[in-house]
Amino acid sequence: MEIVVDSHTLFWFLTNNPKLSAKAKRLIETSEKVIIPSIVLMEILYLLEKNNLSYQFVEFLSELKIRNYLVYPLDLKVIAQTLGISSGLEMHDRLIIATAQIFNSPLISKDTQIKNYYLRTIW
Repeated sequence: MEIVVDSHTLFWFLTNNPKLSAKAKRLIETSEKVIIPSIVLMEILYLLEKNNLSYQFVEFLSELKIRNYLVYPLDLKVIAQTLGISSGLEMHDRLIIATAQIFNSPLISKDTQIKNYYLRTIW
């Protein structure tokens, strides 16, 4: 199975944070492919910079290289897909949902707004 992950999910997984649900962790560990929307990486960089930890981003990227992850770009297909997603959602959430829709994959997220909109959200 392929899955798409949001920012907190990926960050918590790679940092072994107990906030990640056991189900989410198991899905990430057992999925054939973990799809990471490129906006997720930018959100993680933002969070690290905000906490004066941007030097850790290179280490974070290195961890991605040794796993079976696909970083999916922000391309015209993703942008077009967001047109059908509620404008009431934050833009980065719309881009993450659009990526999940393109792959017709479950989305691993704790975000309530995402869960309310995208019915294939798992936590």
